[in-house]
Amino acid sequence: MINISEEAAEKIKEILKVENMSHAALRISAGASGCCGPQYEISIDDKTGDGDTVIEKSGAKVYLDADSTKALEGGELGFINDERGQGFVLSFPNRESSGGCGCGGGESSGGSCGPSDSKGGCGCGCS
Repeated sequence: MINISEEAAEKIKEILKVENMSHAALRISAGASGCCGPQYEISIDDKTGDGDTVIEKSGAKVYLDADSTKALEGGELGFINDERGQGFVLSFPNRESSGGCGCGGGESSGGSCGPSDSKGGCGCGCS
């Protein structure tokens, strides 16, 4: 199960209202692994699928399919709005370090990627 920050819940409701889809939800789907681990797709969906998990916070809903529920276990959905831009972010504060990343082999092999951080990110610009 993932946690949804209050900021993310408010933004979900705002987006759905602007899109005139207040009955819909945000869907998060786990995709293929990229340079810094799994990639996720975020979209708007107006119906649940078989086996979906529905998470609700402050009136905002998020749908996760069965595979995504497992991949997102312990994650937190947040929303940022800063000098870099704005958008939804997924973080995994309780995840152990992965010991490297896929951007050139990590520091132990002399690749172009820096060391992993304690949250599973890597030093190649990914977080």
